[in-house]
Amino acid sequence: MKHWLIYTFSLGFAAYWASNLLLWFPWSYSVTLGITLMVTLAPVIWAYSTFLALKTYPGKNLIKAALLVSLIFIFLAVVMDYIFFGVIRNAMEQLYHPTTFYGYGFLLLLPVVLALIFRNRMVRIGKQINNAAILKAVLSGVFCLVILAAIILLGITI
Repeated sequence: MKHWLIYTFSLGFAAYWASNLLLWFPWSYSVTLGITLMVTLAPVIWAYSTFLALKTYPGKNLIKAALLVSLIFIFLAVVMDYIFFGVIRNAMEQLYHPTTFYGYGFLLLLPVVLALIFRNRMVRIGKQINNAAILKAVLSGVFCLVILAAIILLGITI
């Protein structure tokens, strides 16, 4: 169970920073384009991460797994939003808008919805977690974080 928790935290970390990295330039260019990608592309990234977490859950109760994934992902989103908007961008006033809370709601519901839809399939294809999978998730998240932070701190624009 410990490996699964670490893996799930790693997946949430990677999904958060990958979403923000992929949205940064389009959002900087056009808020409308950014919002459009946020409601189309970001959910795919989060759904994929959720699917990976659920299919590697070591137990049989996928609803319990979904609730744990929801709590882990919402915790990470709140903490990393503070880091991204407060520490990296120094723009806390841009954080707490209704869309932020819609996003948090989405992260709370998505794992439960996916667990209900794919319940039988995930039990059949359950997979073991290895250290390479955890490392891959962590490194991809760190890579996205470093690139995004460099873009913002260096003032790189398109």
